[in-house]
Amino acid sequence: MADSIIPVLPREIIMEILLKLPPKSLLKFMCVSKLWLQLISSPEFVKTHLKLIANDKECICHRVILQESGDNFKVCCLPSLFYKEQRIELFDMGSPMGNPTIYTWIVGSVNGLICLYSKIEEPVLWNPTIRKSKKLPTFGANLRKDCSYYCKYGFGYDESRDDYKVVVIQCISEDGGSYDTVVNIYSLKTDSWRTINKFQGNFLVNSSGKFVDGKLYWALSADVDTFNVCNIISLDLADETWRRLELPRYVEGSYPLALGVVGGDLSLLCPNCHEVTNSDVCIMNDCGVEVSWTKIFTVDHTKDLGEFIFFSPIFSVPSCQSNKGEILVLIPPVIMLYDGSTRQLEVVDQFEECAVAEIYVESLIDPLLIANHETTLI
Repeated sequence: MADSIIPVLPREIIMEILLKLPPKSLLKFMCVSKLWLQLISSPEFVKTHLKLIANDKECICHRVILQESGDNFKVCCLPSLFYKEQRIELFDMGSPMGNPTIYTWIVGSVNGLICLYSKIEEPVLWNPTIRKSKKLPTFGANLRKDCSYYCKYGFGYDESRDDYKVVVIQCISEDGGSYDTVVNIYSLKTDSWRTINKFQGNFLVNSSGKFVDGKLYWALSADVDTFNVCNIISLDLADETWRRLELPRYVEGSYPLALGVVGGDLSLLCPNCHEVTNSDVCIMNDCGVEVSWTKIFTVDHTKDLGEFIFFSPIFSVPSCQSNKGEILVLIPPVIMLYDGSTRQLEVVDQFEECAVAEIYVESLIDPLLIANHETTLI
């Protein structure tokens, strides 16, 4: 009887098979052999795998991370929120912050990395999927904590340099009457902070900038003491230039606006009456030279919920669009689903202990190795 021969698949076939697996399975398969370890940890594989799962909105690798009243985080599967007949399960993720008693904020998420900010500790870049985190170095001399009126934050990805950047915008008042703005930016690739060009006039409203297509967006107010939005400002992370955008024509600037992201577009949640019992959701169409807005639906809600949306410290509305055109609106503790075919908005679930939510995709990207200039990402 002839000896049995175990067939060896070509590297290309193995790669095609592995690319269809979720990150948590790939972490286990890295122990199979040196070949699989080398293949799965290669930058080419990590980036290709990320693109495949990021473009598949029905993939179980899309997650929602929710922040409890303390410093603990919970996650659930994003697609499960679109199916009301399924039970939504939350899983504990703990926290990468050094002191669990310190309250932290989610600044944003890009490619599986989540940026967390604390009032006391330095910001942290965290990949909850592979349970790796990178504490950012201490701010430079330009960040002056003793006379800061406010700090606003942003987290995004510079595709032109394959770099992840954290932005801290500090409004400084030394005499209580005049204000100066200092913009600090952190590069994960260089693991360092530096100061970039300022922008003049107006004050940022939302705490965290919304990241869309290489740019971070904040709402602007003409008055430092109010939420009266006059326009929107964006920071291009590639060339680090600022741009001002006009609001939709029918929006009155005397009301606050909540920024969000629907699909791959910047969105606005705009109250349209003094009672704040219904709000329009608009998406931005950026043609490069001109910006236009399209209203996609109206949200009916109670006055109390409207006040919570527009006057909360987070002041942004994470949202997600499914392949079927349904739009998930996360306004913790309420999760709502808008059905484009019926034009109805329904409450999917409520998580009473959760105050903040963010959408992210599971990935193999390790912030520690990027900062250490390693050739592999795992």
